Amino acid sequence: MKAFAKLIGLVVFGVILLGVGVLFFLTRLFDPNDYKDDIQQAARDKANIELTLAGDIGWSLFPWLGIELKDVSIAPLDTPDQPLAEVGSLGLGVEVLPLLRRQLRMSDVILDSVSLNLVRDAEGAGNWENLGARDETVASAEDAEPAPDQPDSSAELDFAIDSFSLTNARISYEDQASGQRYLVEDANLKTGALIEGQAVDVAFLGLLSSEQPVMRVRIDLSAVAQFDLDLKRYQLNAINLNVDASGEPLAGRALSLQLQGDSLLDLTAQVAEFSEMRLSIADLRATGQIRASQLDQDMVLSGRLDVAEFNARELLASLGQAVPETANPRALEKLALSGDISGSASSLMLEKLRLVLDGAELVGSLGLADFERQALRFELTGNRLNLDDYLPPPAEEASAASSVPSGGSTSDSPPPEWSDEPVLPLELMSALDVDGTLELQEVVLTGQTISNFKTALNARNGRIRLTRFEGGMFGGRFNATADIDTRRTPVSVSANKQLTGVDALAVQQAYDMAEQMRGRLDFNLDVRASGNSMRSWMSSLNGSANFNVADGALLGTNLEQKVCQAIALANRKTLAEPRGAENTPFQSLGGSFRITDGKIVNNDLVAALPGIALKGRGEVNLPIQRMDYRLGLVLQGDKTEMPDPACEVNPRYANIEWPVRCQGFLHNAASSCGVDTEGVGRIAAQLLGNEAQRKVEEAIQDRLGDQAPEVRDAIRGLFNR
Repeated sequence: MKAFAKLIGLVVFGVILLGVGVLFFLTRLFDPNDYKDDIQQAARDKANIELTLAGDIGWSLFPWLGIELKDVSIAPLDTPDQPLAEVGSLGLGVEVLPLLRRQLRMSDVILDSVSLNLVRDAEGAGNWENLGARDETVASAEDAEPAPDQPDSSAELDFAIDSFSLTNARISYEDQASGQRYLVEDANLKTGALIEGQAVDVAFLGLLSSEQPVMRVRIDLSAVAQFDLDLKRYQLNAINLNVDASGEPLAGRALSLQLQGDSLLDLTAQVAEFSEMRLSIADLRATGQIRASQLDQDMVLSGRLDVAEFNARELLASLGQAVPETANPRALEKLALSGDISGSASSLMLEKLRLVLDGAELVGSLGLADFERQALRFELTGNRLNLDDYLPPPAEEASAASSVPSGGSTSDSPPPEWSDEPVLPLELMSALDVDGTLELQEVVLTGQTISNFKTALNARNGRIRLTRFEGGMFGGRFNATADIDTRRTPVSVSANKQLTGVDALAVQQAYDMAEQMRGRLDFNLDVRASGNSMRSWMSSLNGSANFNVADGALLGTNLEQKVCQAIALANRKTLAEPRGAENTPFQSLGGSFRITDGKIVNNDLVAALPGIALKGRGEVNLPIQRMDYRLGLVLQGDKTEMPDPACEVNPRYANIEWPVRCQGFLHNAASSCGVDTEGVGRIAAQLLGNEAQRKVEEAIQDRLGDQAPEVRDAIRGLFNR
């Protein structure tokens, strides 16, 4: 028995020696370089590529099935002189005996001096798209009978690679349609042992550059990778990415970016996530995580983002962007935000947002509902925000000597004509896609404080609607809406505005307007216009308005004095001294207006003045900036202790409207009022007629006694009174 076993052992040993000898002589006698032409022809026939093997093929058979190639290039078959890929040297080995156990054990895989040249032509076709099997080969494969069901042996293959090394790689990409060119140089990739289910170190270093714009980016990445092919699960943990960039977009400045965290791609669960994120750009520091699910359907994003306080002005400068000039030079120095991430493949929103801007705090939601349309959505509330800080610096203020006096200008020179310059940026507005609301406890705008400010804006498809704009200001409240439709030619503009209990004098003072009136103002305006310039708006303005001012005064005009002058003229007497004060107080002032093509017409102006009731009618012509207004003053009695005889109110003047006319340019409206001498003449004639009638009636009464009423009525009919 022992002898038999010894014999079997000798036979097996002899077979092994024989096999080794055969393999030895096979590697010595068989030279793969003799088959270069066959290999290249097979590449043409099977892969539709031109394969060039300029160097010798080195190989081994046992115990490693190894191959070493040098100076290899691959080109599309129709352009063999334009290589798509070139390899300086490639070396790998496969251990033979583990293959019998369905195990793939590879030695170090080394690729050196690899060059890829990718080109997309002006028609959008890439030079790599024709690589692969020929059309007829693909067609024959599709027409072939399906093979009987067999177990998927590839899924059971166990493999491992000692390491992978890519050195001195170069990848260029050119898009001839856009002129864009990108180049990756000095790229080096190195890994440890690639064994399924086990962690492996990965390191990459390379330089990316572009020509339009000129840009250079150095990329340094290290991580720990792990993969499971059966579960289709891939992890990249302990990511440490460092990017150093410079070039035209950064205005020649250098920018450093660092990103750290862990990532996961699970194709079985259709989930991808990046956790434990730590990001730094200049002085910006951010942490958070993001998760994408339903990768094979409508992707859903979720996560969290926290950005510590940073200086936005310095960040913009670091990114090579222009830092906006602001009225407050320290605006944008303190910015921080945090919120929950939600979205999809085409949208990104920050929910439960907390945004801190230079001490002001806003909470709510903010983001893009559609990346392609730049669809901005927001719903924010906050405490106090000074918008003036973020506006451009104010122009040089006018000197006190040039300020408009109380009552308006006294100049007879016409004002400047309305401008034809465009007012609204129509191209920008037509592309807007915005839907949002903003509510603040207090807002500072144009130097004024607005309390309980609320606004809502909707802009889409060329139509911009301000559906809400309200707040407390100048002791009262305002409420406005507006609609701009850029789809029409010319553009249509409409606005609706209400003011309640507003201090009219404070408004005029705040905006450097001529001080012509004081009082509590209620005002309603509903107008529409077309075009995109002040001239076109003034010429096409249509709508209506009404107002009422309580406990006010007309500034810079003494209507009491003007009325006394009219009475003295009618009495043919001279005033002993001026009457009244510099301004004309009133208890109420109101009226309504009809606006047609820029002409504002009013027929029901009413005011209650001390001892006088005022009625008015007239028009304001906005295109030429002129007004023509007639005021009728009904005397209700002189209430002073010592009335001037020339201005003494006589019962015969009761219910007579004493005329005042305001005529001139709008910029000197209040100071353009004076006595309407033509109207005074008519009143004087009326008074003489009344006096003659009175004397006739007295004579009839004395002569006729009881018959006097009938005769008196007949005489009044004769005088048509």
